[in-house]
Amino acid sequence: MIGLDTTAMIDLFKGVDSIKQVLNKNKEALCATRVTYLELMFGIDPAKHKDEEAFYDAFYSTVYALELDAESCKKAGRLFQELKQKGKTIGEFDCVIASMFLSNGIKKVVTRNKKHFEHIPGLSVIGY
Repeated sequence: MIGLDTTAMIDLFKGVDSIKQVLNKNKEALCATRVTYLELMFGIDPAKHKDEEAFYDAFYSTVYALELDAESCKKAGRLFQELKQKGKTIGEFDCVIASMFLSNGIKKVVTRNKKHFEHIPGLSVIGY
């Protein structure tokens, strides 16, 4: 299974060819996190972007959606501190998203922002 980052979801909505090409080559099932959904909702005004909200709702009905649990929270905290000690701090949302993937056995993430995930042990980054 391959996880989709927030940038991948946004670019799918926008119809960006490079993300479509990556996903068309992929043979694995896709998943996304509810934290990604939260991040998407923070970025849109539902009154003005009903089509975008509807796209994300429809998309989430077709992929496996990972829920935030206690193990992922603990893993995110540990990962954040580990990266901070190495001077490789990333945003909290990205840290939680990566931890949710890893806690659920997801070892690959598709993202436009490779820098956000490239220092996370155990996670392969598929950029586009």
